[in-house]
Amino acid sequence: MITLLVKNIFVLLHISMAAAWFGMGLRLAAQARTAVASAEEGGAILANDTMRTTRFMGHFLGLTLVFGLVAFFLGGGFSFYTPNFHTSILLVVIMVVVQEALIKPAWRRLHAALVASPIDSEAAEQARKRIGMATGIGHLLWFVVLVLMLWNRYPLSL
Repeated sequence: MITLLVKNIFVLLHISMAAAWFGMGLRLAAQARTAVASAEEGGAILANDTMRTTRFMGHFLGLTLVFGLVAFFLGGGFSFYTPNFHTSILLVVIMVVVQEALIKPAWRRLHAALVASPIDSEAAEQARKRIGMATGIGHLLWFVVLVLMLWNRYPLSL
């Protein structure tokens, strides 16, 4: 009984952290576009502020993985859950890689391009495109994980 309660608390924390990551990433590409468009009028300030957002996104995604794994093992582990949950774990790990290897470095490059004197417009534009692409990949993975984890909960009516 206590194990089920603790597992459900970790599931709630897992979902909350995943939702926080998703929500923070929604405006990331638009913020990159705004920072590049207003490079002369304070784009570096926006890029600096949003760099904190990407750092928080990394924390939320790491907590998503940790809380998900704790709930997974409290619920019975690999022998209890179906392969769609195993796949979900792999996809969340890939999301962490996308966050840490693509989104954060691209945002650092965008910031560096906007604080350079003179502003490196070409590098800023390349970083902006990479941020949009990587965030889109991350959100697609997030959606696939959501579908996989809910797949068995809602039987299809034919």
